[in-house]
Amino acid sequence: MFSGRKQLAKKASGSSTSRKTILDPPLALGLDFGSRYVKLAADLGGRLLFRRLDSLDFYRNCLVPGAKPSRIKWDSLGFPPPRSLVVTGYGKHLLKQQFPTITEIRAIFLGARHVSGWDHFILLEMGGQDTKVLYVKEGRVFDFVTNDRCAAGTGRYLENMARFLKLPLGAFGRCWDDPVSISHTCAIFGESELIGHLLEGVPLSRLAAGVNASVGRRALAMVRRYPCQNLMFVGGVAKNQAVVHFLRQGGSHRVRVPSHPQFIGALGCCLEAGTLLRNEVLGSYAL
Repeated sequence: MFSGRKQLAKKASGSSTSRKTILDPPLALGLDFGSRYVKLAADLGGRLLFRRLDSLDFYRNCLVPGAKPSRIKWDSLGFPPPRSLVVTGYGKHLLKQQFPTITEIRAIFLGARHVSGWDHFILLEMGGQDTKVLYVKEGRVFDFVTNDRCAAGTGRYLENMARFLKLPLGAFGRCWDDPVSISHTCAIFGESELIGHLLEGVPLSRLAAGVNASVGRRALAMVRRYPCQNLMFVGGVAKNQAVVHFLRQGGSHRVRVPSHPQFIGALGCCLEAGTLLRNEVLGSYAL
C-alpha cells in the first residue's frame, strides 16, 4: 500500500498500462467511471498499474449481464478480485451495494495532492463532459466550482472540433501558434464560426490554435477566482499541449501536469482503498 510520496514515485517508475492479465490480486484497486473511459489504478504491492477501457466496452464485457446488483467479471477485466476496491464517477451507483464509493471531488483531490505534495493549490480537472476547479488550502478542499451544463471546453468538444477540421487529435493538441480569434464558447456556434473562418481561407492550424486558446481562456476564467499560484492540471484535456501552453501564457500560475493526468481520479480511489485496507488490518490487530 502507499505509505508516502517517495514510495509512490518509486512505484510509478514501474507503472504500466498493459492489458496483460494480472495473476496476483491487487492490494488496492481504484475504479473511475468516466464519460468516455473507465480508468483503473491498481496497487500491485511492487508497482502501480494503470488501465483504461472504453466505457461501453466495460459495461458490455466486464459486468455480469442482468445481475442485480451489478457484479464485475474479473476475468474479462484482467484482474483477480482485489483486497480492497473504491469506486467513483458516473457509474459508481452500479457497484455501490458491493463496494465503497467516493465523490469525484474527493477522488481527484486525493490523487492530485498525493502526486504533487502540495497543501495549497488549485486543481483544474477537465474531462470528457465537464470541468471542475478545486481550491485546496491547508491540505483540504476549501471550495470548488464545476461546469457540467455546457460542452464547450470539455474533452468531447475538443474531439468534435478536431474531427470537424479533419485533424488527428494529437496534432490538433499541438496547435498554438497564431490562434485565430474564436468569440463563441458554445460548441454549436463555435463550429459555425470555424466555417466562416474556413471560407476566408484561414489555415487549419490557426483554427485549431484558436479553439485551444478559447478552451484555455475559459478554464482560466474559472481558475482566477482563487488566490493561489500553484495550478495542478488533470483529466484527459491535460494531455492537450496547446491548452497547457495557453494556461501558462494567460496567467502567472505555476502549472503542473502529472505523468498520468487522466488517471488521477482512479489513483485517488486506489489511495482510499489502501487506507481502508490498512485500517482494516490495524483493526484486526486491535482485537
